[in-house]
Amino acid sequence: MDRDLGSENNTPSRRSRGRPRQNVQEDTIVCGSIEPSEPQSATPKSKGKLLFATPTKPLTNGFTPLRIQNADRSARRKSARTLIERTLAGGLSDNEDLEKEDDLANKIRDEDDSETDTEESQDEAQEIPDADVALLETPSKRGPGRPARARRKRSPTPPQNLPPHEQYFFQNRPGNSKTSSNSISSLSLLSHSSYHSAISTYSDPHTSSISFLHSLHSRSFPQWVFELSQRFSICLYGYGSKRALVTSFADYLHSKYPTSAPPTTVIINGYIPTLTVRQLLTTIISVLPQEASLPSKLPSQPSDLLDLILSHLNDQPPESPIYVLINSLDAPSLRRPNTQHLLAALSVHSSIRLVITCDTPSFPLLWDITLRECFNWVFHDTTTFVPYDDGKGTGEVGGVVDSVNELMGRKGASGKGREGVRWVLKSLPENARGLYRILIAEILASADEGGENEDAANDDDEPDEARNTRGRRGNGDESSGVDYRVLYQKAVEEFLCSSEMAFRTLLKEFHDHQMVVSRRDGVGGEVLGVPLRREEMEGVLEDLLG
Repeated sequence: MDRDLGSENNTPSRRSRGRPRQNVQEDTIVCGSIEPSEPQSATPKSKGKLLFATPTKPLTNGFTPLRIQNADRSARRKSARTLIERTLAGGLSDNEDLEKEDDLANKIRDEDDSETDTEESQDEAQEIPDADVALLETPSKRGPGRPARARRKRSPTPPQNLPPHEQYFFQNRPGNSKTSSNSISSLSLLSHSSYHSAISTYSDPHTSSISFLHSLHSRSFPQWVFELSQRFSICLYGYGSKRALVTSFADYLHSKYPTSAPPTTVIINGYIPTLTVRQLLTTIISVLPQEASLPSKLPSQPSDLLDLILSHLNDQPPESPIYVLINSLDAPSLRRPNTQHLLAALSVHSSIRLVITCDTPSFPLLWDITLRECFNWVFHDTTTFVPYDDGKGTGEVGGVVDSVNELMGRKGASGKGREGVRWVLKSLPENARGLYRILIAEILASADEGGENEDAANDDDEPDEARNTRGRRGNGDESSGVDYRVLYQKAVEEFLCSSEMAFRTLLKEFHDHQMVVSRRDGVGGEVLGVPLRREEMEGVLEDLLG
């Protein structure tokens, strides 16, 4: 009996493996009965604070969870919105209805999952005390007041099973565009002084190779002369400036003819932006034989000028043909179809020999079949690799500076006036500078003589201010100038040129740079002038003499 009571009072508890044995009060057996030695104590409990526990969710409104209510309410709102949109749209097909319902069900399921995760995270956060949350937070390395560091964006993962070429382009795709703060407006303008200082210190390492190419092309001069004699026209194309080659060919032509009857040669630089077809035809008229028989007043239309040239050549044919050498026929100033038609009609005449150069790759598109038959071209590849402007008079010096400033969207100082003339003369040879010095000196001398005669003829009561103003008036107008023959005789006396062709070549340099103007006097003679004021001419003359 006592043993049964003792067994009921002391029910043994199951102990897990590895758990330490608890201190159990040992019973003392007295006279066949079990008596406890000490009064038994309650089961010990932990005094620690419970940090984590399984969250429980309260049930409200008939044991319905709150998230289910939110999901039902969201589904009802979306269903009502779908019915309204379907009514306004006028109804959809059955397939579209099924697709809409599937999309709606997927959206509701995704929102239920997201709401479940959110509620669980909120419940867990509510169970954890504030003090324990502070202990669980990851310490930050950022000090107080320091801004948070931006997270680095992960590069997109390439799609699977891409072809090799698509993988290459995906791996070498361009990154973010970087905009520079530099602008063209912050650059300084190119001046003539900086251009000449830079070009004078430059030495081309390929000078010997370029000279060898020039000598190779020069060996073809006899073949070119034969082709011209057979009524063909020659077109020289290739990379590089061909102006020096054309000039060498002109010298070769004069060396083949006797000195007593040299051929008439005209060299025209078509790359000048201000060149017109009327100026081209007027230049050819100026070298025609028996020029005095032509009318003093030339027609204004280019077609009338062409008719005048052809009629004069038919009435008075020259003893030797006239060689017309045009540099850069495909330049913008000569690229118009009307110009090409006039030149084709001119090349048909038996007294005209035409040699041109082209610099652009698309120059064959200038002529159709009819024009090609008129020109009767023979093409020669004359690649020279010579720069189109080397600063030594073989190019448009002012045009380079103006073109660079124009590409920058800005306008520099004008190349005209005393400063522009001084820089152009610096790039020309010594005999060209001497000829310009003679021209300015003769113009100033004739202006002084004319001013003295006019002062003597005027009344004595003329105000001094008006007289001084008239004396300082510029000689760029057409009222003063030097006769062509007088200037040619002065140049021959000072050994600046040995023939009229060399003299016209020097004058052509001045015309190209707009340093000389020409006009016809009352008897049809050519008068040369300078488009500068008196003070500017005196300054240029001082620079040339100094």
